[in-house]
Amino acid sequence: MRLGITIPLDGFQNRHFVELVQHAEKLGFADAWSYETLAGDAFTPVAAAAAVTERIRLGTAIVPVFTRPAALIALSAAAVQQFSGGRFVLGVGISTPTIVEQWMGMPYELPLTRLRETVAALRAAFSGQKVTTSGKTVRINGFRLGTPPETPPPIYIGAQGELMLRTAGEIGDGAIVNYITPETFPRMLNEIRQGARKAGKSADSLDIASRILVAVDDEQEVVRENLRRELTGYLTVPQYNRFFQWIGYGDEARSALEAWNAGDRRKALSLVPDYMLESIFVFGTAGQIVQRLRDYEQAGITTTALQFTSFQPDPEQKRRRVMSVMEAVAAAWC
Repeated sequence: MRLGITIPLDGFQNRHFVELVQHAEKLGFADAWSYETLAGDAFTPVAAAAAVTERIRLGTAIVPVFTRPAALIALSAAAVQQFSGGRFVLGVGISTPTIVEQWMGMPYELPLTRLRETVAALRAAFSGQKVTTSGKTVRINGFRLGTPPETPPPIYIGAQGELMLRTAGEIGDGAIVNYITPETFPRMLNEIRQGARKAGKSADSLDIASRILVAVDDEQEVVRENLRRELTGYLTVPQYNRFFQWIGYGDEARSALEAWNAGDRRKALSLVPDYMLESIFVFGTAGQIVQRLRDYEQAGITTTALQFTSFQPDPEQKRRRVMSVMEAVAAAWC
């Protein structure tokens, strides 16, 4: 299993995180994956990291297909692929209505169609073709990359529910999953394999990258309190709530959402049990963290994007704790 980190990490200002990526590369981490929420856009971190690293693979996990035209995604991805010397993986996904509609002010319509049409346009652009398409959601007339990448970047699909997982297996070179557990991953892998078979591909050729939040603090009550808030926030998003129901947390997910929608936030938090935190997140001593990551490897995950997180209020303490656990994990693994 490839060990990767998530960039930028909480507590590291953007001007400092490139040093973190350089250090991660020296420690033996294989990947660095960016994401796009409130911490920044997905392309800037990997472009900056490409300039200061030599071996580490760089990827986006994920770029929403709704927030940029397909041609702009192609331009950005081709540039990072060239800057990195061919070390880039383009992860794309449908994101959520909250991010697309409420944050970005864009319509969230026909998500699966938008994904398929975007991926098709990207593959055509990366091959150097002049792209003209008039789909339901993607319309391009005569676009061609000025300098197509020598090697097209692999396209990974961010996926959670059954349909998206099958789609990832069908049209992706890999899949990016989030908030999974080693115990529930085989069920998700089965859906990915179904999609791969539909496309006549071997599922064994697909890289499956898992984003995993790793809490690094020693104060376990503080860790649990903050992780409970984190998970409750996701349970209030219908798309994620359905996913947690699907992987076996139906009663817990429904109860927390009902309390939240009724305006009782405190009750919603209290309805998220410790065993959900212990299953979905990774925390504890460095040794316990390493052992839990072994469980992911045994389950079949081939790549991780570890989001090392500290809840320390002081930024310097936060950075020290993150670096300490990163080094311990690398020493045990790499």
